[in-house]
Amino acid sequence: MIAYPVLAPHTAYRWDLVHGEHQIVHPQGMLVLNEAAAAVIRLCDGRSREEILAALGRAYGRVTEEHVDALLQALARRSLIRDVQAEPLLRHP
Repeated sequence: MIAYPVLAPHTAYRWDLVHGEHQIVHPQGMLVLNEAAAAVIRLCDGRSREEILAALGRAYGRVTEEHVDALLQALARRSLIRDVQAEPLLRHP
């Protein structure tokens, strides 16, 4: 489980006005997101998974934890998000 998701350094979320779609752009290309996925991604700023679920619940009512976790895992497998909790705070050369 990803506890504190953030977009990977080489990755950005954007709204493409021309195409009218939510996107994650990265060096290998672009991923189009549906509204639900975009809502989750906009909250991936280092806050905890529980905070994300609570924010989604306040905004949209019922939220399925399994769907959120599945989305985060799928994006992590593609190296589009990372878990800041899993990273060391200090790196020594």
